[in-house]
Amino acid sequence: MADSAAALWKVGVIGGETHLVELTRLAGTRLRFIGAAVRKDQQESIRCTLKCPIFDTHRALLAERPDVVAVANENDRRGGPILDALDAGCDVIVDKPLTLHADEQQRIEAKLRATGKRLLMLLTLRGAPPYVALRDVALSGRLGDLAFIHIRMSVQLKRQKRPAWFLDSARSGGLFLDLLIHGLDYLEWMTNRRIVNVTAATGNLAHPDDAAIRDHASVYCRLDSGATAVVEGQRMLPDTTGSDYRVHVAGTRGYADLEMEASRLTVTDAQAVAGLVESLPPAMSVVEDFLNGGCLVPQAAALRANRLALAAGQAAATLDTIETR
Repeated sequence: MADSAAALWKVGVIGGETHLVELTRLAGTRLRFIGAAVRKDQQESIRCTLKCPIFDTHRALLAERPDVVAVANENDRRGGPILDALDAGCDVIVDKPLTLHADEQQRIEAKLRATGKRLLMLLTLRGAPPYVALRDVALSGRLGDLAFIHIRMSVQLKRQKRPAWFLDSARSGGLFLDLLIHGLDYLEWMTNRRIVNVTAATGNLAHPDDAAIRDHASVYCRLDSGATAVVEGQRMLPDTTGSDYRVHVAGTRGYADLEMEASRLTVTDAQAVAGLVESLPPAMSVVEDFLNGGCLVPQAAALRANRLALAAGQAAATLDTIETR
């Protein structure tokens, strides 16, 4: 519940790794930061950014009774703080992934049912204008029955700037849980269909000196409609390119291509050859939607996205096809 005096939600932050901008942009208008529990090497930076007290442990922070706890610590250490926050009666906003372990996810889901609290994962593609516009085109029937989707997510590794835990796939979850989770969620949201099984692969070609790194991954998905899809990504971009996100959707009556960096969506069908979709919807904040009680990222979808990413990791490790219904 928001602070009635100032109409602001009281937020406590656990960890200072990534994507805190999704919250800091709402500081003073929707959110009031009451404290943060972060590593010692992050404390000064977080104190300056959030302008709030720093706590040595997340349990000390929870004793301040925040309305919402934002969990953005190391990927392999998320589960415990999430469970503790739910026990403390807080709603939770968590960076992806939710957890690296299926048994821990089951405990989180059970705790959500028991407490009735809400959880949001920062699946931000659902609020990105070209991705929303592509979904509108895909669900309108303009492309006919969807047959094949290719979702690409490529970013720089920035090896010299990343913390050690991030470069260790056992701690980060590799590309499936740290990156392709966005694409797996978007695939089901954009098509309004469910992934029924996955096969997957991952590896490390650019950095053979470090066996813990994974620099490319792909997931082959079959949907309950009969369509197929590839969700793939890599961290091998040259210094000249920061990121490269694209989507290709082919249907029985046309196809569409999205280039995120250019905010460009084109549709080729009976009416146009590479016709530009000029009117994109406004950007939507998944955090603000959550605070408003919206369902841009439903809790069930966030939990399923993590399960899909876990299944992709299992498929890559076992070289099996994993059922995901």
